Amino acid sequence: FAGSSLCMSPPPRQPAPRTEGPALGSMARDVASPESEHDEDPSAHPVVLAMRELLQATHGRPGRGCRDAVEDTACLAHGAASSGTSGDPESATECREALSEQLQEVASCTELLKPALRKLWRATLDCSDHGKPEGREGLDREDVEELVLAHLHVYPDFLGPSLVQRLISQLTLGQGFVGTEGHMDTKELLRTLEPHLPALSSMSGTVARACCAHLTTRSEGIAAKLLQTLDRDRDGWVGEADFLEAAAHALAIELENLVISAAIPALLANPEFADVFHPAMAASLGISGEEES
Repeated sequence: FAGSSLCMSPPPRQPAPRTEGPALGSMARDVASPESEHDEDPSAHPVVLAMRELLQATHGRPGRGCRDAVEDTACLAHGAASSGTSGDPESATECREALSEQLQEVASCTELLKPALRKLWRATLDCSDHGKPEGREGLDREDVEELVLAHLHVYPDFLGPSLVQRLISQLTLGQGFVGTEGHMDTKELLRTLEPHLPALSSMSGTVARACCAHLTTRSEGIAAKLLQTLDRDRDGWVGEADFLEAAAHALAIELENLVISAAIPALLANPEFADVFHPAMAASLGISGEEES
């Protein structure tokens, strides 16, 4: 992976201790130079394997309740704010009370992710091959960059198949914020898109891989932001308690949101995708070809 020196397998003339298993740093050289003597498979790296297990949990059945709760939380937060600014204190109070309950639900749901989070924590710690303060166990910026690179390696497999649905979900959520006038018919949109879904899925996968590959070149900056989110006590160090409490949300905020915010415009800019999606959107809004002309 570009930009990472973590768990790096050094050149022969610069001997240094090696960690067990494939190294993310050596993957960067393999990608940059196909003829490199290093041919380790990044997918077999311990941190990548643990990250894949976590994403299988967060994007699968264990994380479904958490995702739904977070989406409901966003709507309630908007409702509380809009009610307050429009001079409706009773509705604002109701939304704040419901928001508090929903936040507790989010915290409860994340407990289901703890086993996968612990595996990721241990794999990242075990792969750390640079000096740490004696007697202190935790992750620093270099370790967090290892997490960033592992996530960007795995995430296209999860984002690609769901990117079109992510786009539709954003449109639906946005409409809920601005009102019902000109409301799109989501069922009609999905019905119109259904015959094209295999081709759209292929396009989405290509876009997801390209966006994640590009973001590996910014891994250092992304890691700095991720470290700030993980480091809840602001001591420049991520302990196990911090990691278990913050990692699931931090990865979603600092990494997944970043990739999605880049991938959706890139997908919409794809002419082949636009030829399918824009007519489907028009149909969902009740706009006919005669009205457009």
